[in-house]
Amino acid sequence: MSDDTGSKLPSHLRARIGDLAGGRAQRAIDRAMNTTVERLGTGRIGRAAKLSRLALSGGRRALIDRARSALGAESQEGSGRGLALASEMLETFSELRGVSMKLGQMLSYLDDALPPEARRVLAVLQRDVAPMPWTAVREVFVESLGRAPEDVFASIDETPLAAASIGQVHRATLADGRPVAVKIQYPGMAEAMRSDLKNARVFGLVQRMLAFSTDTQAIMAELEQRFLDECDYRKEADYQRAYARRFAGHPVVVVPEVHDELVSEKVLVTDFHEGLGFYEWLEREPSEEVKQQAVRTFYRFYLGSFYMDGLFNCDPHPGNYLFREDGKIVFLDYGCCRRYTAERIDAWVELCKVVCQDDGLGLERAATDLGFIRGPGTYEPEAFRDLMRYLYLPYLTDEHLPKCVLRTVICKGEVLVGQVGEVQVAH
Repeated sequence: MSDDTGSKLPSHLRARIGDLAGGRAQRAIDRAMNTTVERLGTGRIGRAAKLSRLALSGGRRALIDRARSALGAESQEGSGRGLALASEMLETFSELRGVSMKLGQMLSYLDDALPPEARRVLAVLQRDVAPMPWTAVREVFVESLGRAPEDVFASIDETPLAAASIGQVHRATLADGRPVAVKIQYPGMAEAMRSDLKNARVFGLVQRMLAFSTDTQAIMAELEQRFLDECDYRKEADYQRAYARRFAGHPVVVVPEVHDELVSEKVLVTDFHEGLGFYEWLEREPSEEVKQQAVRTFYRFYLGSFYMDGLFNCDPHPGNYLFREDGKIVFLDYGCCRRYTAERIDAWVELCKVVCQDDGLGLERAATDLGFIRGPGTYEPEAFRDLMRYLYLPYLTDEHLPKCVLRTVICKGEVLVGQVGEVQVAH
């Protein structure tokens, strides 16, 4: 991206966004990264008004693009429409933060949600929106810990390392010289979250962008619990300690240590680590062996933790990794996590077994137990069977799998509609 645009695009995003300079996308990126947000609007009506335009028209435009792509008819016109929508989202979400911004983060890495150019624009939301003024977050620090930052740290950088949906991170140094990362929540964030979660516009966006129709009450209840948990950094610290215990001494996974005496509801201090961001790492063109090692590490971190310890990190977006020069991967951000019971884990293991065995009746029973379907007569068995076998492809073959794209999976009423590769499975 050329310097004369006025943009301050960080190095870890240049490979991701660099050739999108010019036009509305460029202006939206510049505003999101360089326009100071003095305070968050927390009122339900005001936040709803800002989402109205996106909720009423944006979702429909996105679905048009997805439908065109699924039918193999994506055009420059459709791509441009998606790029305009992403620019509109970036401007709105970066101002609102909170739940709506988390939706934008999800859209930035979900393969089917938006055209590739649009996802690249929304990558800014992963960690690079404009920060709040130091005076505002410093006040949160003092109120939360009862001490001023200058009384706690030998030094602290008032310019944050990252700013995202819930808070921003500053680098500091302890009295003993140890570098730390200081995560401070935006003032008013919990109130803004609660306002968004009561807002039907937010759920309308989720439905339109991700194209599902299912048990909406259960989904919103789960989202509400996870999002509100993120507003309490004490809970995040508990999860981070649990992951640190699980991966203590691991040859690749690094979980930053939590400084227990510097944890409160709105402040979290952990060890600081240097490393390349996800896109920077890819720009270095790592070997196939190194990439496969990273994939195995991600699998063990996310699914291994779930199956072996009932721990699941629900926020795997690309802004949450640092790739160190020694080959280790630092996993950041434990705010959106959940624990599962042994019974629930066993149910997932059973589902995996019956998929691998291609046991139709067993699949129906396991999927009903997990709540995926409502029992016989409420779904299309062959479509569901094909979908599950696609999802479990790595378990079904020892061969190196070619890239296989699930073009569209839509829960439409009681019927699954989808297309796997070139095999039509819609009924």
